[in-house]
Amino acid sequence: MEYPKQMKDLMYNLLQQPTLENFREFIRGQTGEHNPIDFKQEWIEKDKLAKIMLALANYGGGVVVFGVHENDDKSFICKGLPEFMGKEKVESWIKKYVSPNLKYEIYDFDYQASEYAELIGKKFQILVIEDTPEFLPFISRKEGENIKAATIYIRRGTSDEIVCEEELVKILDRRMKDIYPITGQPLDLKEHLSQLKELYEHISPSVSKMTDASRLTLLEVFKPLTSITSSIWPKYETEKNPLYPDESYEEFISKMIQMKKKKIEKTLDLR
Repeated sequence: MEYPKQMKDLMYNLLQQPTLENFREFIRGQTGEHNPIDFKQEWIEKDKLAKIMLALANYGGGVVVFGVHENDDKSFICKGLPEFMGKEKVESWIKKYVSPNLKYEIYDFDYQASEYAELIGKKFQILVIEDTPEFLPFISRKEGENIKAATIYIRRGTSDEIVCEEELVKILDRRMKDIYPITGQPLDLKEHLSQLKELYEHISPSVSKMTDASRLTLLEVFKPLTSITSSIWPKYETEKNPLYPDESYEEFISKMIQMKKKKIEKTLDLR
C-alpha cells in the first residue's frame, strides 16, 4: 500500500509494532485523510464498512482509524470509542458482503496514561486491510443500502467509488504481475522444481559444532601455552551490527522454500 511520504515511517512503525506509543505518534503526525487512510468517529453501518474494506483492498491496502474525528480544516479531535468493537462481530457483519480472501486485522488501543494528554482515558481501534494482489479484484457479494452487489469499488481521493475502466486495468495488471512477476507467463512444473532445487542448495540440512570431549582435549593441549599467549594476543570484543537483519539468511531461504512449495501445489492443482 502506498502512503503519503510524510506518513510512511509512522505508518510502517505502527503496522510493524501496533503499540500505544506508535499509535500516539501516528495520530500526532496526521495531516488529514489520504487514499489509504480513513478516520471515523465511531464504527459505521455494516454495508458502509464492507464498502470501505473492498475499496481499500482493491486500492492496495490501507487503514481505518475509529475514534478520531477529522474537521473540515484537517485538524483532528480524538474523541475515543465508548467501547471496543468485538472482532467476531465485525466478521459477522461483513462476511455476506466480502470475500473470505480479503485479509484484515483489528488492533485495540486503550490509553490509561499518555504524554499526549488528549488520548488519556480513551479507546481507539484501527482496521488494517492487507494488500493481497493475488486475489484481485474484490467484488461486493450482496446488495445493501450503501453498497451495490457484484460491484468493484476503489479508493479515489478520500471516497469509495465504483472502479472506472482505467482503474480496473491497473487492478488486473497488479494481479498479473504478482502471479507472474518476471515473464508475465506462468512457470511450468519443471521450472518450479528447478527453482526449488536451487533454494535447497543454499541451506544446510545439518550444522557442526565441537563436542564437549573435544573441547576438553583441546584445553589440555593448549593449557601450558595460556600464560604466554594471553599477554601477546590482542583482545577483541564483539557486538551485534545494528544494520544486520534480524532474519538470518537461512531463515529467509527456508521461508522462500515454503512459498515455492505453495506455488508448486497450485501448479499441480493440489489446493
